Parts: sequence; structure tokens; C-alpha cells
Amino acid sequence: MADVTNFGDYSVKAVKSFEGREGYGFNCNLYRNGKKVGSCVDDAHGGEMYPISWTNHETRQEEQRLLNEFIATLPAVPFTYEGVEPLKIDESWFVTELVNEFERQKDMRKMQRQCLTKTLFRLATDNRGSYRIFNAPYNELMRSELNGKYAGQELEIFNVVLAQGNIPSVLQ
Repeated sequence: MADVTNFGDYSVKAVKSFEGREGYGFNCNLYRNGKKVGSCVDDAHGGEMYPISWTNHETRQEEQRLLNEFIATLPAVPFTYEGVEPLKIDESWFVTELVNEFERQKDMRKMQRQCLTKTLFRLATDNRGSYRIFNAPYNELMRSELNGKYAGQELEIFNVVLAQGNIPSVLQ
């Protein structure tokens, strides 16, 4: 589950993500109210994201102030280790969550397109983040076939989940 669910007036576009030496990295453009205000890079070589490269030199201090003020309104994230205070979200964490949400929405749109002509599902025993695809549209016959083939197993059919307006477990 995401640590940030309220992004206010902020969004990202032109996201390019990749695997680096120290995990997941990205570069993207940062927008406020639909207007590009900066660009961001996390090179995945350890450490935090580079400072935001503000688009307009004259307004960079104002944009930084607005972003800091918004981030300060976000609730702290509980930390389950005894005696440790809740964690405060910072600029790097916030932008990373924006990128994660962008990627989640992109994956959701891809699944929705696939569901038009294919059946997407997963079993509770499948590896985390993986799912199966049958190259046939989901219908009553397919439902019966899946329930018969995987009888007694917990089955999540993404076609149904998405049709109900919910998010498949692989995207949560």
C-alpha cells in the first residue's frame, strides 16, 4: 500500500524508470496544477533522489516553498519498530510516491486494455506481483473453466475486479 495517497496539485509526466545498481531508479518531470515546474532524477546508485531541478530560475524558491508547505501537511507514516517515532515524508519520498502512483496507473490502464480481449487472473499461491493471462475473453464459459481447473484454490480474476472499479492485488 502506498505511503502517500494525497498528491494535491502535484503530478509527474514523462516518467522513465529503470533498474540501477541499488534498485529502482527514475527520471521525470514534476508538475503543479498541470504546469511543469521541475525535473527529478533518482539514479538508483544508492542514496536519495537528486534535488529537484526547477524549470524557472526566478520562481524556484517559491516552488520549493510551496512543495515544502504541501509535504508538511502530509501525515507521518507509522513505523512498527518499538520506540521509533512515525516517519516524516520528505521531498524525495514524495516524488518517489508520485512516480509509483504514475506507474500503478499506467499498469492499471494496460490491464484494462488487456481485459477487453484476454482473461487475467492470479492464484493466491502465485509469486507476489505475478499473474496469468489466458488469450481468450472473459465470459461465463471462461469463469466455469477457471473455477473447474482451479477448484478449491483462491482465485482472483482481474477482469471482475477491474469491472467492479477495484484495484487488482498485484497493483496494491
